[in-house]
Order: sequence, then C-alpha cells, then structure tokens
Amino acid sequence: MRYNEEETILKNTPSGVASIVVDSKSGDNMIIVSPGANYKLTKEDVRTSIMKAKPTQVIVQLEILPEVALEALRAGREAGALTVLNTAPAPDGWSMEDPGMDFFPNIDLLILNESELRKVSEGLEGDEEKLSRHLLDKGVGRAVIVTLGSRGAMVTEKLADGKVKTTVADAPEDLPARKQPVKNTVGAGDSFCGALATYLSTGMELPEAAGYACGVASMTVRKDGAQSSYPTYDELPDCLKLPNAKLRKMAKPAVTFVTGNKKKLEEVKQILEAGDELPFELTNKKIDISEMQGDVFDIAKEKCRLAAKEVDGAVLTEDTSLCFNALNGMPGPYIKWFLEKCGHDGLNKMLDGFDDRSAFAQTIVAYSAGPDKDVHVFEGRTDGKIVSARGPLDFGWDPIFEPNEGDGKTYAEMTKEAKNAISHRGRSFAKVREFLLKQFS
Repeated sequence: MRYNEEETILKNTPSGVASIVVDSKSGDNMIIVSPGANYKLTKEDVRTSIMKAKPTQVIVQLEILPEVALEALRAGREAGALTVLNTAPAPDGWSMEDPGMDFFPNIDLLILNESELRKVSEGLEGDEEKLSRHLLDKGVGRAVIVTLGSRGAMVTEKLADGKVKTTVADAPEDLPARKQPVKNTVGAGDSFCGALATYLSTGMELPEAAGYACGVASMTVRKDGAQSSYPTYDELPDCLKLPNAKLRKMAKPAVTFVTGNKKKLEEVKQILEAGDELPFELTNKKIDISEMQGDVFDIAKEKCRLAAKEVDGAVLTEDTSLCFNALNGMPGPYIKWFLEKCGHDGLNKMLDGFDDRSAFAQTIVAYSAGPDKDVHVFEGRTDGKIVSARGPLDFGWDPIFEPNEGDGKTYAEMTKEAKNAISHRGRSFAKVREFLLKQFS
C-alpha cells in the first residue's frame, strides 16, 4: 500500500518486528514477534477499510489480534468477498471457539501448517485429512488447506454435490528450483497464501491453484530473506506462468450485473457473448435497492446510479415488466410481486372477463461506467399474449407468456437460443452488447 501521511492511524507506535532464527542445516526457522502497531489495529479500522474497498478476497492472519482478524473476516463475508484465514502464527491459548469467536462460519478457506492444524483441532487425534474434515464439519465454508513443507499441500474441499474430496497438490515436476538446495523456509507460508489468492483470482480450480502456489513457495525457500525471496512474475519459470487465456481473463475490466439470480446471469452471458469472447468480465452481485415509483426509464436510471455507487465500478441493472394491454400496462414493473402473490393461475384470472389477452414483455437495461458517470438506457420489447401455464415452471412468468414470434410456444417451452433471439431481454442486451463492445474496444 502506498504510504500516505494523512492516512496513518498510529503515528507514535513502532511497526511490528519479527526476528527470525534459521537452522542452517534444515532451513527451518523460529520467529520471535514484537507486535507493535499490529496489536493497535482495531475492529473499526479493518471494517471501514474493507467496506470502502469492496475486495473480491479478504486474507487474514494472526499477527493482529484474533478479535480484529475475526472482524475482518466478518466484514469480508458481508462484502461478498472470498474469506481466507491463515492461522500463522496461532497464539498460545487461543481457540477458534473462544466465547464470541464465530470464526468457522466466516471462513471460506482455512490455511494452516501441520503444527497449527493440531493446535486448532484442540487435541483431536488423527491424520491431516481426518483433522481437516473435522474443521469442515465445524463450519469452514469451502476448504481446509494444510501446507506440508516438501510434501506440498493437502486440499480438503467441499464439492457442489455435498461430498468432500481430498487432493495432495505439489509444485510442477519440471520446476527448476527443485534442483537447488533449501536455504531457509522464512516467508514460505506467506508466499503460498499470496500466490494461491492470485491464481484463484484467474478462475483456477482450487487444487490446481494450490499446486502452482506450492511452486512459488518452493522458489522462495531457495533464497535467504522473506519478501526479498519472493519471485516477481517475470522471474517465474514457464511452468508457473498463467496460460494466456487466464492472463487475459485477469486483465479484463469487470462489469457487475446487479442480480442474485444465477439463471438470469447465465442467460445474459449467453446473449452478450453471442459466440465470441467479451473484452470485459461479467460478474454479478445482489444489491438491495429501495423500490422507486415513477416513469420506468427514470427508475432504471436512478437504480443504476445507486448501484454504481454501491459497487464503485461499472454496472448493468435490469428492470423487466410484463404489461397486460387490457389493464393499461399493469402489472408492469410490479410483475414479480403479482406473481409471488397470485401465481400463474392468478395472473390469468386477472384477465377473466376481457376479450383482450394481449400483452408485451419489456426490459430496460441501464449501464454506468462507475459513480458519477453517465447512465445509458437500452429498451427491448416483445409482443404476445397471456395463456395458461405451459412448460417448466421454474423461471418466473415465462410459462404464461406466448410471444407472437414464438411459433405457438411459451417462453418456457422454447430453447434458450430461440428465446434469446426474440425475447425482450435478448433485444435489450443485444443493444447493450453493441454499445459495450465499442466502449471496451
């Protein structure tokens, strides 16, 4: 972090100092820490910083007070970040289950060495895998990673189907550093954690990222010093450099689509990509924005402004309406709540007694490049009629809307490709795609 005199919190407290004693034969080390300003860091300090930065990852270790480390993890979880706790150096007498210390449910990845694993497991007998599974059962969200020195790292992770898988990851076999002697192990754990976070940010699967991180850590133990032993990207051998596709992904600017609906995100990605690789990375985030009333275009613009401020970056927001012509456009933008209260049958009954069952679906997409930037609005509309529900019932009101161009099928009965070609969302996001390709070219 760049030093800024005005941002310094503790001007009269010495920085933390770690004195390191290294065994010249084995390379193992012992660290004596004088915490200094580290123990002056407060829960308010870390919470304010994290909420302001809105990071994608929050990595914490225990050279700060445990209660402050926990607050950082809590704030990271609230900010939607991947939360990582490295227990080094686990303080004597400290427990992850001390009163008021809800560490486990706030950790996605727990990284420990062998001695820390046994300390955290508090006397439970068993091998590394058994102890790791025990910590997952305690509430660690995604994985427990045990660094094993020359044996690599063991990754015990929860899979999407609820099963647990253990993988032993190691540095690539063709890593040149393998042929060099170990000088000291100072900083190896920190380099592993930093490298793991970097590789994960490119979209790598966890076991693969852990293997690459083992390679970086293996390079550091061949040199003296801590930070001075860490390789730069240019110093990495080819076996540790990122594949070009992942490099491009990491370098892409991000655009956040404001939604918590994974199916909607998948559909929008398919529309925007249209078979080509996009020059930006589309992510998503659920944001609670107060419902506003008024003209649909004005509402869309204001929601986009608020979202850009919340995300502190480029955003796309979407407002979708289903409008019954016989009811002068109702339910319109309130279709979500009408559907929740009335269901598909209830929406049909709203038109009982009317000869006109025609309707139109409308999507208004708004884009802003960031806070205080211009908001651009794109509309898509598809005409059709309201029918009894047909097709899968798990995607909103799609089963009751039969578009005029749908060959007699409801949205729910159509393939994704056919629906995207004529849908209100497809038409609005096609305009968005054309606009963003120009913006990011």
